[in-house]
Amino acid sequence: MGTVLLQWCYIAVTAFVTGFFTLRLLTKKSGYQGWDAVSCMLAGLLVQNVYAQYFSLFAGVGLWANVWMAAFVGAVTVGQGRKMAAFLGGQKRRAGRRRLLAWGLLALLFAYGSSRGYMHYDTGLYHAQSIRWIEEYGVVPGLANLHSRFGYNSAAFALCALFGGAGLSGYPIHGVQGFFALLCAVKCMPLFSLPKRKQVRLSDFLYIGCIFYLVAVFRELVAPASDYFAMLLLFLVLMRWVELLESGEKESLPYALLSLCLVYAATVKLSAAALLALALWPAWQLVTKRKWGQIAGYLALGAGIAFPYLARNVLISGWLFYPFTFLDIFPVDWKIAKGYADSDAAEIQVYAKEIFDVYQKNKPFSEWFPNWLMAQGLLDRLLVVWGWVSVFAGIGEITIGAVKKERKTAGMDTGAFLVLEATAVLGFLVWQFGAPLVRYGYFYVLFLPLVTFGAVYVQFWARGKGFWGFLVILVAFLLYRGYNLCNMVLEFCGQPYYWHQQDYGTYPAETYEVDGVTVYVPTDRGQIGYDKFPSSPIVQDIELRGDTLRFGFRKKTG
Repeated sequence: MGTVLLQWCYIAVTAFVTGFFTLRLLTKKSGYQGWDAVSCMLAGLLVQNVYAQYFSLFAGVGLWANVWMAAFVGAVTVGQGRKMAAFLGGQKRRAGRRRLLAWGLLALLFAYGSSRGYMHYDTGLYHAQSIRWIEEYGVVPGLANLHSRFGYNSAAFALCALFGGAGLSGYPIHGVQGFFALLCAVKCMPLFSLPKRKQVRLSDFLYIGCIFYLVAVFRELVAPASDYFAMLLLFLVLMRWVELLESGEKESLPYALLSLCLVYAATVKLSAAALLALALWPAWQLVTKRKWGQIAGYLALGAGIAFPYLARNVLISGWLFYPFTFLDIFPVDWKIAKGYADSDAAEIQVYAKEIFDVYQKNKPFSEWFPNWLMAQGLLDRLLVVWGWVSVFAGIGEITIGAVKKERKTAGMDTGAFLVLEATAVLGFLVWQFGAPLVRYGYFYVLFLPLVTFGAVYVQFWARGKGFWGFLVILVAFLLYRGYNLCNMVLEFCGQPYYWHQQDYGTYPAETYEVDGVTVYVPTDRGQIGYDKFPSSPIVQDIELRGDTLRFGFRKKTG
């Protein structure tokens, strides 16, 4: 727990300074200053993650990556120290002592959750090994030949490597995902001002959804799973997006910057790309004002965010979007065979649909959906049914909104709300028909109903009796989730992780040789952990492309 808090202090300082500098640079001409400390940290984490990915193209992301980052942070602090101090002073005054105390308590709570709990199965399978490869080598060509799941390549693993302590401590620290959860919890704080303002807003529904998710994943925050990174990041972006709409913000700049965060989210988990439909709103604003230079600038920034992720994809697997093979443009000798990649993609989809037979991947929706739905837990089943009701209700809202052409819907511009609603529907459907594992899409399952029915509530019952009814339900919800959270805290209180964080798991393994390099294979062909490095799930028929691991792997040619 203590090491997690120390890591978070380092992350918070470096992310804030980096984000403050970045936002001032991007908003210098417009003079826009409508951002807070959480926005600064989110922007900083984005820049740091992209930096870590670029760095990984040339070297391991360890000590020297941190040295260069620390030098940059130091230089910015010297040059912008007074402005940052004034900004933080204003933030402190607006927050007040009670909110600052609440933030401190939240930090302790989530550090506790991030220091112990259940390690995600896939973390032992390949997440931990992916992070270690980035720490030690950055990226090597054909790494997916060693373990195909390395080809899934989430940008989040590069950020974990940057802050993982390689070269700085004797053991890995994996608390970055917990820091994202902490930012989400802090972002939900306006919900508790509801009794004072006596008016329900759509953002309140998103805060409730985020709190629900934070409690749901609390016991697994110790695991650096890319699914959690993506869901938490989407909550951060969409909560801020709705807050801007409710405040009547008409500047395209903050929405465009949040759209860049959605590009970043897609590099963390490719399925998040569906949410990029939200970028249509700032794009429309810029096009109608003929801001062609700004459009070109944002497109260039988006490309700069995506490039290192795409480059890593090609270097690791030979494919731009492994395991999807619709773009075959890189004739490299380390490329994963198309047939194998297609089979891998099919396995992901059929596993998520509870089919378990790749030869039945094209089974009609009417056949696989009932079996899939019944295989879900009761709560998840209810959420999915609620989601499908919301699909049809959302389409109805979009149709009515387009026909009526009212200026305001749910306290925000109608055009902006329709884009938000359509994006929510699209995100849910892409998840449902793609790989509908609930942990892949908790955000989509919650976001669509909350936006759809939350908008109706805000439109008609935001004040008066509707407000008091909402408040009663909110108190009941918070008591219920608080009870769940207390049980989880008590469940793990006997574990000895009050200073050092719970380490990655260790598992029995066998070994084999690849051109003189010892490779570990888990005896059950499953989890391997962090220490037994390098590893592969089975004995692979591969060879080194050169004299050392840095040259990478390929299938044997002779």
